[in-house]
Parts: sequence; structure tokens; C-alpha cells
Amino acid sequence: MKHFFVIGNKASSSLSPLIFNHWFKKYNIQAKYTFLEVSKNEFDRTIIDKLTDGKTCGFNITIPFKKNILKHLNNKNTHAEKIGAVNCVTIGKKIKGINTDWMGYLRSIKDKGIDKKTNILIMGYGGAAQAIYYGLNLKGYTNIIVFNRSKRVININNVKKFTKKYSLINTYLKKADLIINTTPTTPLSNKQINLVRKNTIISDIVYKPKNTNFLKKFKENKKIFGISMLLQQAIPCFQQWFGFVPSIDEALIKKLNNKTK
Repeated sequence: MKHFFVIGNKASSSLSPLIFNHWFKKYNIQAKYTFLEVSKNEFDRTIIDKLTDGKTCGFNITIPFKKNILKHLNNKNTHAEKIGAVNCVTIGKKIKGINTDWMGYLRSIKDKGIDKKTNILIMGYGGAAQAIYYGLNLKGYTNIIVFNRSKRVININNVKKFTKKYSLINTYLKKADLIINTTPTTPLSNKQINLVRKNTIISDIVYKPKNTNFLKKFKENKKIFGISMLLQQAIPCFQQWFGFVPSIDEALIKKLNNKTK
């Protein structure tokens, strides 16, 4: 029996076990996927235990450890190197880390008709936001503005140049074609929400509930739900571990919808 995990400080709320265990059953894979909830002080010890127990074949890393895992890896791919964060680890002769968050987000907007010249506004700049910015920039989206309350901004592809203070956001809200909320809150006031055009696409990476408090503020706008990114980033993780691409079937969608009401 192969063991897989999602590891984070709130990992028990993750829907990754539901996704991967559905695929394990569907493809008759002798494996199980569960969660490991750890504190910052426990993280390194827990990782070392899992890397050496002889049963664990891989795991996903979630908030807030996507950077902490880097020191435990033998190698990481180019994308993870540039982003500076890893969310998928494979245990073999070497410990390999990759980042699939950026792929997950790009796949979630693939059929939304978002032009490369689209004015994109990202709120927040944590680990997932950095991966999203990296992916959009890599694929040629050039009009990206980041709003971040923290003074510390990781410089990926000159993102510092395009980072603004929240006090300046109103002007950009009026021009935005796609607004991506990567914070766990609703960072806009009702007055600011009224500045957003009705044809602006609204995206939130939080997936539980599916229709977050932030998304509810935009009743008439098209939406990109966080559960789409979660599901799409899981696909390359599965492929990394098992060598083929799993399908997203109606049964899986139904399970996820029931858990994100």
C-alpha cells in the first residue's frame, strides 16, 4: 500500500484526499491519501519521518510550508526554482519537488476567453499568488498589477515593478478585466466593489465554500471558482506520481460540489 499526504497547518480542511482517493479507486491503485496537520515547530521532523518511513511515495505541501520544504529536496524543476515554492513532492532515489499551482490556475481559465492583453489585478502575494503571477507572465499575459499589503514582495519576473499599494487600487478596479483574490478575506469595501464593471471576470482561489463571500459580492459577473484550480493542479501531481493523466468525471465533480456548498 502506497501512502500519500497533504501536509499543512490546516490540512484537515483540504479536499485533496477526496480527489486523490477517488482516482485511486477509479484506477484500482493500491494507495491511500490522507492529511497531516502540523505546526511550524513540527514540520521538519514530520517531513524527515515521511521521507524515511519506506511507505510514503509522495505528498502535497500546502499553507504555509511551500517554501519550508525546499531544504529537504534533492532537486526541483525549473518552474519551482523560479517560483521559489513547491507543492508536490515525489519520493524515489531522490526527493523531487515541483510546483503545479501555476499550471492549475492556467488550466482553470483556459476556456474563459481571457485575452493576453487582458488587464489583470491580483490581490495578495503569498505562495499561491506568486505561482499564479509566474504562470500568467510565462504565458504572455503582460498587463498584471499586484496589490499586496506586505512590504515584502518576491521578485518573480520583475513583479516588484508592478506591485502597488492598496490605497491606489480604485483606479485599477475600474480598468480590470480579471480580478484574482488570493487572500482568505474580502479585501474590497462595498464602495470599491461598485467600481468593478459587470463584464469583469472575478476569481477567488479559496474553494470552501465554492461561492465565497468575496464572489457573492459580484452577483452579475462571470466567476472562476477556487475548486477549479485545486482540481486542475492535482492532475499534474497524479501524473508525476503514476505516469498518466487522470480524468475528471461527473462523480468526482458531484463529490466536490457536495463538500463546497
